[in-house]
Amino acid sequence: MKAFTFLFLVISIFSGCNQKAIKYTVIQEGDKDGMIQESGYITIKPIYKHILKCDGNNAKFDHPNLVNLHWIHNEKSGAYSIVQNIDGKFGIIDLDGNLLLKVVYDSITYFFDGFARIEVGGKFGLIDTNFNIVLKPTYDYIQEFVGDIALVHHNNRYGCINKNIELKIKPTYDRIYFQQENFLRTLIDKKWGYLDNQCNVLSKPIYDYGYDFSNGFAKVILDEKVGYLNPQGKLISKPIFTRNSGHF
Repeated sequence: MKAFTFLFLVISIFSGCNQKAIKYTVIQEGDKDGMIQESGYITIKPIYKHILKCDGNNAKFDHPNLVNLHWIHNEKSGAYSIVQNIDGKFGIIDLDGNLLLKVVYDSITYFFDGFARIEVGGKFGLIDTNFNIVLKPTYDYIQEFVGDIALVHHNNRYGCINKNIELKIKPTYDRIYFQQENFLRTLIDKKWGYLDNQCNVLSKPIYDYGYDFSNGFAKVILDEKVGYLNPQGKLISKPIFTRNSGHF
């Protein structure tokens, strides 16, 4: 029987609301990592390139010889680990070594606001806290949720999805900017418009420039003249004022 080399990196992991701490440590066989309990039971056979234990608060643990991997803590379900195999692919296992997400991804992020980003071949998708793939990796990038909305990037265009993973705006804009007072500014073909915080269109991109909302109104410029939009995206007056007109 092959001997195991023990890495003395013992950390107490708390599962959910159960306050009983079980100590684990990483073991190595050759260049493969596994995990063993304090009782001597090998919960994870040494089959992974790296397993790195951290605390239940998504903290990083840096080591010059290891890739940064993380525990993902879910109050209802306990702790899980992101692992990397010898081919450099990432997946997720539980503390008993059960595979929760196949080890096929180029990257897996922390959970943030109920979702974690996954990457395959330069394309990004999302998983939920039950490790279900709720959005297949199809986008060039997915930003973190701000409120109920996340921006998606595809073919150099921006759109947005909601937390029901519904596509609210197809990736058609050159840029979408989160801004003050729960509105978003949009830019396409050098024209500016506005969305509300659910990515509903308030104003089509028709303005030469659009400023952030301030005190409920947004200053817009059209043909070198200034007008003002209300929170419904309607002009309170036609753009007739000079460019140095102020903000509300």
